[in-house]
Amino acid sequence: MRQLLFFNRYTGAAEEEEIWGRTWLRFSYGTAVGRMAVAPLIRRKIFSFLLGKFASSGNSRGMIAPFVEKYGLKKDSFEKKLDEFTSFNDFFTRKLNPFARPIAPNADSVSSPVDGRHLAYDDMRDLAPFFVKGECISPMDLALSGEIAKKFENGSLLISRLCPTDYHRFHFPVACVPEKTFLINGEYASIHPIAMGGRIGTFLRNKRMTTLLHAESCGDILMVEIGATGVGTIKQTFSPEKPSLKCEEKGYFEFGGSTVILMFEKGRVKFSDDIVENTGRGMETYILMGDEVATILPK
Repeated sequence: MRQLLFFNRYTGAAEEEEIWGRTWLRFSYGTAVGRMAVAPLIRRKIFSFLLGKFASSGNSRGMIAPFVEKYGLKKDSFEKKLDEFTSFNDFFTRKLNPFARPIAPNADSVSSPVDGRHLAYDDMRDLAPFFVKGECISPMDLALSGEIAKKFENGSLLISRLCPTDYHRFHFPVACVPEKTFLINGEYASIHPIAMGGRIGTFLRNKRMTTLLHAESCGDILMVEIGATGVGTIKQTFSPEKPSLKCEEKGYFEFGGSTVILMFEKGRVKFSDDIVENTGRGMETYILMGDEVATILPK
């Protein structure tokens, strides 16, 4: 399996990703037998359902401590102690203590909605060269109506990928008034870059939820949560049509890796230089929830 590098904003260096289930990914997506026999099974709802069922059972508690130790997770950032988690899924959907994720203080900043590895495009038309077979994401692919899609033509796009080792709650990037969330059913394919092989169409085939956010500071934002292998459930915890604060919790993913996409109207935000530069090199940038990912441009 090829090496997967990302740029860590906090160490200022490129680092190799610790891949959970490396052997499984290698077989499922890196061999002919795996691609023909295993990968199609993984995409089925029943696989994620059964995996999630086990992760939610008390029998999975024994996985927690070795997982934390292997991946060097910071136990002091958890709201609960390790022995208080009732299952691996309870640990996976953990909340953090109030001081674990500082929020970008500037009024003109857009915060990362998640802990994750980010790609950013100030103009989503620039996305095409980084994916094979001419696949790309358009507003119409993610929005449920042409009227909404028209708002985001040639807009800006942030793709935030979460690994199983990450904090799996997602938050509002700016103060806003969110509309009701819409569910689009689909597959449960892996969103790991190795499994996707550059085919961004996976995002458009997987189960996902879309929410239109109305932000006084930067116009409308389309926020999309995408499920993947093992993610049988995407939970929304916010109240539609009620004002939400910047970095207030919106919801969480249950067991598995996941992705959040933010789509902004054209010319409303400018992404941080390090994310844009690394994206241009085909490399994701690791940034924690609450940290700045973009600045809001004057109207």
